[in-house]
Amino acid sequence: MNSSAFTAPSSRRIVLAAAATALLLVPLAACSGSAPEGGGGGDGDDPVAGATIAIAGPQSGDPYYVQVACGAQAAGKKLGMDVGELQAPQNQNQAQLTTIVQNVLTSAPDALIYTPADPVAGGIPVQSARGDGVTVIDVDAQLEDDELYDSFIASNHYEGAKEITTYLADLIGGEGQIAAIGSLATNPITQARIKGFEDALKEYPDIEVVSISYPEISADIIQANAASTLVKYPDLKAIYTTNYLNSTGAAVALRNADVVGDVKMVSWDAGAANVELLQEGVLQATVAQQPFAMGELAIEQIAAQLRGDEVSKTVDAPVEILTSEDVDTPEGEALWYKTECN
Repeated sequence: MNSSAFTAPSSRRIVLAAAATALLLVPLAACSGSAPEGGGGGDGDDPVAGATIAIAGPQSGDPYYVQVACGAQAAGKKLGMDVGELQAPQNQNQAQLTTIVQNVLTSAPDALIYTPADPVAGGIPVQSARGDGVTVIDVDAQLEDDELYDSFIASNHYEGAKEITTYLADLIGGEGQIAAIGSLATNPITQARIKGFEDALKEYPDIEVVSISYPEISADIIQANAASTLVKYPDLKAIYTTNYLNSTGAAVALRNADVVGDVKMVSWDAGAANVELLQEGVLQATVAQQPFAMGELAIEQIAAQLRGDEVSKTVDAPVEILTSEDVDTPEGEALWYKTECN
């Protein structure tokens, strides 16, 4: 959400959704590349062709959610679906998002790809849709009531955290002091990312976790938190952060203390802020989620539902480790979260 052992920096895929992705490729290769005219239900014998898909997310303009929509549109086009544009408020306001979802549902789409801004209140606008038989695919942020969606698609935050922490531990030679900076201690995604961090370090008895903090989501407060940690632990070797807001704030503290490169740092996500930190060498690696693939996987589950095939209640989307060494390679650039579809 925008809240997975190396011995040398490199990009490495965590195969968390290989089977699902492989299943997706087969029907895509066999289908038309353009959407036919007509409403949901399709033509001929395939109920997928012509199906209408709406997309609603928590924040307009956020590259992460833009890429979810891009992936869904690309995959849907190959299956002959009519996939709409991302509809979203400007600031992750669930009340506004609820109104948006209610509006898009008035057009009676066959399916809704939906990322709620709140796990409880976010379920309100889809309750009637479920009663009307609309397929709902929950992406990235999970609704509390799993009866309100057919499938939930997200990165495996626990495994991603273990992978990036193992990378960091090897980077500092398997010994020394490490601090972690998270956000919103009660958030399930944060909890999974911290749990994976802690569990990965059980394999490194010579690494000491000196601090796990959850500063308020404010650039100044995060910077002050990181600066205080650097002063309190002058031998600190590394910082693990659970999102780009924390890595951005910590980066200022690292620069001010003149320890960039001496104190290693890793994070989550490959938006513009973390990409810049990787290019500058302030950040050594980040977990690049793949929102485009999430959109593709959402279409796969919708197609299965419309065809009466088995639908997976939970789907793990793939993630990769993007490093400062490969960030500007063609492979690395492919992982950047972009603000528009290719």
